[in-house]
Amino acid sequence: MVDRLRPILGERKGREAYSSLSGEGKVRMGLNENMLVNKFFSDTILAEATKRVDAREYPPPKGWTAARTIAESMGIWEDEVLIGNGSDEVLDLIAKVFLSSEGREAIVVDPTFEMYKFYTSIAGGRTKQVLATGDFDLSAESVLSAVDDSTKVIFICSPNNPTGKQFNRDEILRIVEESGRVIVLDEAYADFAPYSLSGECTEYENLLVLRTFSKAFGMAGLRAGYCLGNARLLEWLKAAQSPFSVNSIAQEMVRLVLENKKVYESFIRQVVEERNYLTAELEMLSGVDPYESDANFILFRLPKGIDSGEVVRRLGECGLDVRDRGSLPLLENCVRVTVSTRENNLKFIEMLRGTMGDLA
Repeated sequence: MVDRLRPILGERKGREAYSSLSGEGKVRMGLNENMLVNKFFSDTILAEATKRVDAREYPPPKGWTAARTIAESMGIWEDEVLIGNGSDEVLDLIAKVFLSSEGREAIVVDPTFEMYKFYTSIAGGRTKQVLATGDFDLSAESVLSAVDDSTKVIFICSPNNPTGKQFNRDEILRIVEESGRVIVLDEAYADFAPYSLSGECTEYENLLVLRTFSKAFGMAGLRAGYCLGNARLLEWLKAAQSPFSVNSIAQEMVRLVLENKKVYESFIRQVVEERNYLTAELEMLSGVDPYESDANFILFRLPKGIDSGEVVRRLGECGLDVRDRGSLPLLENCVRVTVSTRENNLKFIEMLRGTMGDLA
C-alpha cells in the first residue's frame, strides 16, 4: 500500500509533509483558500452558527440539515444531494463504491488534482492518464478513446486544478452522453467561472457534480462539500457513508451562508477583480507567462533558466507559500499562486521579482 501511494504522496513523512502543505506561519497563497471573504462577516455568522448548536448532541445524520438547505436553494429534491466532510469524503466514497474491486480503473485528465489518483489507489483501483491538449483543454475524443471494459469512473476537474481552465461545456457533455461510465465533474472552482453544470446534472443518470463551500465561501476549515446527481446513483454513495461525518456547526454554516449568498457573491467578484490584477502584474514580469484562469488561482510559467522548485523554496524561506507544479505533465517550470488580498498579492509580486533577479 505505501509503495503504491509513494508516487502520489512523495517521500516526506510526518509533520514535515503537513506543515509544508499548510504553510504554517507563512503568507498562505498555496492552498487556494479564499482570504477575500471578510473575516468579521465570517466570524459573525460562525458565532451565530455555534449558538444554534448543542455540542453534546450528534449532528443531523448524513448532513441532512445542509442537504435540505442546498436542495431548497437549487429547487431539487433532497435525495439528489449528498453532503460530505469536504469534497474529499465524497471522492473517497466514489472510489470505495465504484473502484474497490480488482481490475477497476478510473480515467483522469492530466495535469489535474492529485487526490483522484490518491483515493483510487487507496480503494485498490488503477488510474489511466489522458493528457489535456497543448492549451490545457479537454478532448472528448481522447477521453472516449481511452474507455475500455475496465473503466468505471472518469474524473474531470473544471475549472481544472492546477491550470485554472474551465473546459468546454460541449466536450464535457459529450463524454457524459457517450461514455456509458460514471462521470465525476469536480466544480470546486465553478463559482469563479462563466458557467456550471450543477443545475443540469440530475438530468443524467451517470453524472455526479462535486461542489464545495471551501473556496468561494471561505469555509475550508469547517469541511463541507457536496455532490449533486441522480438519486439512484447517490444512494450507492450514501449507503457507504458513515452517519455523522458532517459536524453540526458546518451544517448550520451552510444554511447561514446560503441565506447570505448575495454578500458572498460580492466576495467572489472581489476575487475575480484581484485575479485580473494579479494576472496583469505577472504579465509585466520579464519572461513570466501567466495562463488565463477561471478559478481563484493563477498558473504561470517561469523563464527558461529559472527553476520553479528553487523559486518556490526561496519564497517559502521568506515566509510566502505557493505551489511548485513543475513536476506535473505539461507543466514544466510552472508555479501556482492563490489569488489573495491586494496586500498579499503585492507582496508576492515583489518577492517573486526579487527571487527571479537573484537567480537570473
